[in-house]
Amino acid sequence: MSAAANPILRTRGLTVRFDSIPVVRDVDLSIADGELRVIIGANGAGKSTLLDLLCGRVLPSDGEIWLRDRNITGIGEAAIARSGIGRKFQTPSVFKEMTVLENLQVASNRQVRVFENIFARLSGKPSEKEEAVAARTGLLGVMRHRASELSHGQLQWLELAMVLSQDPQIILLDEPAAGMTADETDKTAELLLDLAGSHTVLVIEHDMAFVRTICRTITVLHQGAILAEGTAQEIEHHPAVIEAYLGSATLSHA
Repeated sequence: MSAAANPILRTRGLTVRFDSIPVVRDVDLSIADGELRVIIGANGAGKSTLLDLLCGRVLPSDGEIWLRDRNITGIGEAAIARSGIGRKFQTPSVFKEMTVLENLQVASNRQVRVFENIFARLSGKPSEKEEAVAARTGLLGVMRHRASELSHGQLQWLELAMVLSQDPQIILLDEPAAGMTADETDKTAELLLDLAGSHTVLVIEHDMAFVRTICRTITVLHQGAILAEGTAQEIEHHPAVIEAYLGSATLSHA
């Protein structure tokens, strides 16, 4: 496993145990600034738990997490978010009765302590930043629509837009194309490739066709540990991956 030349995110010996059972084991991960990295593995491989560790939702039992030259291990979910790591979950978490614009305005004001003040600050006119985020995620034409009126794919893009509204350096995505139509999946792939470079993007995914479209480097997790890293072609022909999963057909989500 090769280390990234200019890592923005590193883990060293990252481990978490639930009831003394290791779910993530001794993970050494190195992600380059601006990289789009995909993590795959079977059910229970520890992929989602790894993202939970990186965003501070779960505290590690052992090991360290570094954001550039800062040790962010155990500083808490809110502090990690303020440090520049944004997380989008598989199931969109948006305000369904609010418009797309209002959702973006709430997202960009999440630092406000009193929740009521967030709504007091909502404006009927989008800022340049909100227009730019909506345009980048394909939502500019539905800014005045309620979130409840959006398609599944648009809801996924809205939550990603809400993450982008907070100016993250690193974006963690849990199965961003799950449940999408073929057209929505293609648009999502284009969006992630566009984000890479200006952002560092870490994606959990089980659809290998989608993975091949977006990936440069794949990390394979197996029983909580890194089994292999490489390009899609290298991973699909990797002896240890073949032995563990009997081919990519059994690679799924966890």
